[in-house]
Amino acid sequence: MRRENYTGHAVSDAIAENLAALLRRHRPADEAERAHQMRTLDWLARAHGPLDRDVFEPGHATGSGFVAGEDGRVGLIFHSKLKLWCQPGGHAEAGETDISAVAARETSEELGVEVSPDQMSMFDIDVHTIAPTPKAPTHLHFDFRFLCVLPAVDLPGGSDAL
Repeated sequence: MRRENYTGHAVSDAIAENLAALLRRHRPADEAERAHQMRTLDWLARAHGPLDRDVFEPGHATGSGFVAGEDGRVGLIFHSKLKLWCQPGGHAEAGETDISAVAARETSEELGVEVSPDQMSMFDIDVHTIAPTPKAPTHLHFDFRFLCVLPAVDLPGGSDAL
């Protein structure tokens, strides 16, 4: 079965099924994360265009990358709008269907180090509310979070993060 998203491009149910399968394999660290997992699985059962950043009701999936160095350092970015340090991550681009690839691309762009999807291991799921902006209403991010352990390297920062 195929569904149409807001632009008329076909969106395969396989994307939601792949996200749900990833979540079902994941073992939450605690009850709070288990609640996020269950909420996300419930959403995926009826989601239309789960990776479409322009679907706001109730929201869409995002991918984040937590980078840890073998030397114990971690890579964070300073989010200029939120004024806080956080992990790199963000939205899928047109044509992307793999959330680990989204997390790897965002991590590479924002930290300035090459990361591939096969280096990413899912370790967390989070659901959080995004405040309204002039371009988007209040909505949810169903954030699939991946860990990537790299040899000790300096992270120069990328083109779209501080």
